[in-house]
Amino acid sequence: MTDIAHTGIATRPARGDAVTAAAVEEASARSTNTDWPAIIAGAMIAGAISFVMGTFGSAIGLSLTSTYAGQSLAVHLIALTLWVLWIVVSSFAVGGYVTGRLRRRAAGVTPEEAEVRDGAHGLVLWAASLVVFALITGVSIFQIAKTGVATATASGERSEASALTNNPVEERVDFLLRGDGDVNARGVTAPLESPRAIVKRIVERGMATGDVAGEDRVYLVNVLASRTGLAPLDAERRVDQTAERLREDHAKVKEASETARKTGVVLAFLSAATMLIGAAAAWFGATLGGRHRDENIGVSSLSRF
Repeated sequence: MTDIAHTGIATRPARGDAVTAAAVEEASARSTNTDWPAIIAGAMIAGAISFVMGTFGSAIGLSLTSTYAGQSLAVHLIALTLWVLWIVVSSFAVGGYVTGRLRRRAAGVTPEEAEVRDGAHGLVLWAASLVVFALITGVSIFQIAKTGVATATASGERSEASALTNNPVEERVDFLLRGDGDVNARGVTAPLESPRAIVKRIVERGMATGDVAGEDRVYLVNVLASRTGLAPLDAERRVDQTAERLREDHAKVKEASETARKTGVVLAFLSAATMLIGAAAAWFGATLGGRHRDENIGVSSLSRF
C-alpha cells in the first residue's frame, strides 16, 4: 500500500531533476554501454601517433628493417626495444585518454563502476587496434610474434640450407665416374671442367657437414696434384688446410644460425610483453580521461598563448 493517491495525472519533475531524468532516459534508450565512437576516435589518435613516431624512428635507424652497422648488436636491440616500448605506451596512453574523455558516462553508476567501464573501453581500444593491424598486415594475431622469429632466423637458415642442396644421386654418380682424380692419367679424356664441378660439390658437402670424407680427400689430392703440378705431400697439405677452413666455416654458419634464432625468440618475447604493456597504458589513459571528464578538468590553459 502507498499513501500517494493515483490521480492519473503525470507528476512534473523538479527543475533540478530535469537533467538527471534526461540522462536516465538517454541511457535507457541506448542498446549498449559500449561507446564505439569514442573508441574509434581514440584508436585513430593512437594509430596516428604510432605512424608518426615509427616513421621518425625508421629515419634514424630504429626499426626492424634498418640495416645494422654499429659496434654492438646488443646496444642496437636495447635502443630499438626502448623506442618501440615508448611508441606503444605513449600512443595507447593518449588514445585511451581520448577514449575515456569522450565516453558518455551512464547515469546512476558509482564512481568505481564508471572507472571500470572507462578502463574497459581502453582495453577495447587496445584490442581493436591490434585486430585492425593484423587485418591490414594480412596475418593473424598468433602469427605476429612468429613472424619476428622467422625473420630473424631466415638468414642463418638460408646459409645452412644452401649448403645442403646437393643431389644425392649426383654424389653417387660422381663417386662412380670420377676415377681417382688423376686427370692426366693414361686413357682419360674427361673435360677440363668436369673435375672442377665435382670438386665444387665436394666442397659444398664439406661446408654442410663440417668434414671431408676420406675418399673425397684422396680425390682432391690427386686432382690438385695433376692440375697444378704440386707434389703429393704439398697437395695433401693444401687439402688439409681447405678441410680445416670448411670446418671453421661450418661452425660459423651454425653459430650465426643459433644466434639469429635466439635473437628472434627474444624479439618475439619482447613484442608480446610490449603489447601487454600497451594494454596497461590504454587502461590507465582511459581511466585518467574518465576521471578528468567527471571532474571537469580542462586544458584551456595549455591552449592559450
